[in-house]
Amino acid sequence: MEAVQLAKFKHALKTQQTVVLHDLGENREIIAIERSADEIDQTGQSAEREVAILSLNRRSEQVSNIQAALRRIEDGTFDTCTNCEETIGRNRLVAVPWARFCIRCQETVDGGDTSAVEPAYQPDFNVA
Repeated sequence: MEAVQLAKFKHALKTQQTVVLHDLGENREIIAIERSADEIDQTGQSAEREVAILSLNRRSEQVSNIQAALRRIEDGTFDTCTNCEETIGRNRLVAVPWARFCIRCQETVDGGDTSAVEPAYQPDFNVA
């Protein structure tokens, strides 16, 4: 992939990362537990917290995916599927710039068959 295209993807990823991090901060405020004497208010607040927690989890995962994509740009593997090592299509990267799988491997994952897909890199913090 050309350097100009990579620079555009890098800029788009950093912009998206900023947006997601901002959203994370806003959702954390919703999670704060407020006491209310009214049981209906407590139920509503509990439901809002659940939605905010789900959103936080989704956004946290997205930040991780964006950071991984930025690392792949730096190491020259941005447009390469992390599973089969085939090229990820440009249209797919335009739609989902943090994609780590080609469309074929992504369809496999979406279908529930994760046995054919290598797990994401997990740093080993348990090194002696």
